[in-house]
Amino acid sequence: RTCQMQDLALDDSRHLLDLAELCLNRISELCDTRRDQAHFASACRALRETTPRQALVISGPDFTLRGPHGGHWAPEAYFQTPALPAALAGLKMSLAWKDQGWGNRKGTIVVRLMRRPPRDEVEAVVAEDTSLFGVAPHAWEDGLVELDAAHPIVSQAEAGDTLSFLRNAGGGGGHSLSVKSFRVELALRPGAIG
Repeated sequence: RTCQMQDLALDDSRHLLDLAELCLNRISELCDTRRDQAHFASACRALRETTPRQALVISGPDFTLRGPHGGHWAPEAYFQTPALPAALAGLKMSLAWKDQGWGNRKGTIVVRLMRRPPRDEVEAVVAEDTSLFGVAPHAWEDGLVELDAAHPIVSQAEAGDTLSFLRNAGGGGGHSLSVKSFRVELALRPGAIG
């Protein structure tokens, strides 16, 4: 396939580097598959930095969880992502949530980056964030969290890893945690798909 230069108008205000970027992006668009785009992007730093990131979107089920009568920290499994097809470039999470509506606030959501070592049947925790959204409010509120490349969950993620989400209503009697519309958007690192 060829890049048709007549589609790329050059005027006096367009910098030569902008034209080069347009050509590279057009070549990337002509690649037949995401894998081809990833390989092309990995060969060119300028394209890697401008290529739109591929994203996977995963939703967690709505729930209302009552906490145990004893203890304050009692997280339990919520859901786990499928194996990551590539390293992460970022992570964006949103939800609507609340606790029991009175008393002490203890409800939290936890994310763990999990990895299964070769020839080992037990997944290991690589990184963990126990205060993603802070503590659940008494009344319904929307929460949004974005983790960039500097966050350990993102920076240490590799193809084959999973993200495990846990929920903690809090113990001591009377505590609950309700979550609706939990959404996770995984931005995959350009050029990282193997």
